[in-house]
Amino acid sequence: MRKLSLIAASSAAALAAVLIPGASTALAGTSVAGTACQYYTDFDFVGNVLSIYDSKTCNGVSQPAYAVIEKVGANGTVIPVAYGLGIVRYTCQGSTVNTYRFAGELNPQVILTPGALPCG
Repeated sequence: MRKLSLIAASSAAALAAVLIPGASTALAGTSVAGTACQYYTDFDFVGNVLSIYDSKTCNGVSQPAYAVIEKVGANGTVIPVAYGLGIVRYTCQGSTVNTYRFAGELNPQVILTPGALPCG
């Protein structure tokens, strides 16, 4: 049941990102089976800035986690546009609608995809 609710929550967040640009957000925090870590991932899109907030707690120690914002081209080409530890931000340029996704040290049980977002 936990996996289903997480998928539903992330799907709802992706839908919100498409339907309500400029006010989208999602939060996921669960432990991964077989590890001692719990991952917390959140994202938002305000104005033309897409941000991901990523951390993990392993054996009681909280630390930033590695996150990547990727831009997905119309032909399926994936280009990393921003990466780092903890808080990663990407300011999109122009006025076209672009598709983005996240990668890195994210909880493998949850897929957070902001989807197609207008830049300008």
